[in-house]
Amino acid sequence: MNIKRIRNSNFFRVFNLKDDLAKGRTSMLVSSIIVTINTFLTSGIFHTAFLISNDIDIVKVGIISFIPFLANTFSIFSPFILERFDRRKGILTLGRLLYYTLYILGVTLLPLVVKDQNAKVVSFAVIVFVSNVINALTVTGYAAWHVNFIPNKVRADYLSYMQTLSYVFTGVVLIVSSLVADRLRGSAYENTVLFSIRIFAYIIAIVDVIVLSLPKEFSYAKKVKIKLKNVFALPFSYKPFIYTMLIAFSWTFVQNLTYSLLDYYLLNDVGVEYIFINAINAGYAIFLLVFSRYWKRVLAKHSWLKTFGIAGIMLSPTTFLYSFATKATYIPIMLIVRLSQHFIGVGLNLTFANMVYVNLPEEDRTNYTSFHQFGSNLSAFMGMLAGTTFVAITKNFVITFGNFGFTSVQQLLVIQSVGQLLVALMVLKLLPKVEVNNEE
Repeated sequence: MNIKRIRNSNFFRVFNLKDDLAKGRTSMLVSSIIVTINTFLTSGIFHTAFLISNDIDIVKVGIISFIPFLANTFSIFSPFILERFDRRKGILTLGRLLYYTLYILGVTLLPLVVKDQNAKVVSFAVIVFVSNVINALTVTGYAAWHVNFIPNKVRADYLSYMQTLSYVFTGVVLIVSSLVADRLRGSAYENTVLFSIRIFAYIIAIVDVIVLSLPKEFSYAKKVKIKLKNVFALPFSYKPFIYTMLIAFSWTFVQNLTYSLLDYYLLNDVGVEYIFINAINAGYAIFLLVFSRYWKRVLAKHSWLKTFGIAGIMLSPTTFLYSFATKATYIPIMLIVRLSQHFIGVGLNLTFANMVYVNLPEEDRTNYTSFHQFGSNLSAFMGMLAGTTFVAITKNFVITFGNFGFTSVQQLLVIQSVGQLLVALMVLKLLPKVEVNNEE
């Protein structure tokens, strides 16, 4: 193996320790790997299983799951804190540490202290809300800081490598943890496994805090005074950015209609094993390795947003097919749907990850990123609220076609499919308003 050739590869052009920008991208890469792993361990299928193991029903699972998104709307107040500091690394690091300690460790230890069922639900809600408010007030500072490390000329490569490696490492962790969890599912040790998974998540979260404190911090360009109205006034004054945010917020709303509800349905109603769900999820890493180059060619031929719109149209029929997953059909349905979504997701996730940056101005970035954070979380909250409300109202209502019955979650998947198609068509309609020259 030629070591010199490896060192001169495109990967090491983007990630290395030779200059400040590449060092920053390297820290961001390590952080992304940890955050992606923890997303699956603490807010995905294992989080839903953790709540189910504490005897929390589907509606309450939905309510607890959308609280973070409601709390993160407090990001509009972020500039009042961050814009007062010429150097923000210290406060960002402290905020991230407090967030992880409360959200991961606090929630994990809570059932050991609180035994009453109603008190447990309320306590979960309070800890999740407070931790995410802390996160909302500081996390936007990372986007304003880190955008310096990913100029447009390396952004596609950076996002592609970041997603690929994040899902490769996540896949390994998911498969190992799922095998253990399935083996002990229903036994006296199931709660111990779920508890241990969350403790592991907290340990690597501390590593994430340390890694993100390492990159160089640059000065922040400022043009306007610190005012709450600027979080809204500035984005609305720059049409390419606000139209881009309309796309991002609409898509976020639709995608969160089934958040946690689908996991609950698959685990509790269909009876899908952890390993089946997470092995499919882990397979996304293979699709990233195989198809990233293809989607980057599509991106080079079209544009960030047109590629996103095309991928969104392709995703819609797969979500519709997902609604037919039952105890009798879930194996072929999930294999066809999820593997198709993996291929589409390579392009979709690559372009959506760039959404906040694609029309981000040079000055007063904290105001713009705070607006993005606020709108994204409000959209996610509204999507989850709409989905949870729909399930609460229709949970005993089944639509029957012949011998096939659509339960509330299955009905919601059909609605989500239609929403995905409508948003994707809106993206293509708005292209003249959002595509501006962005070559820096």
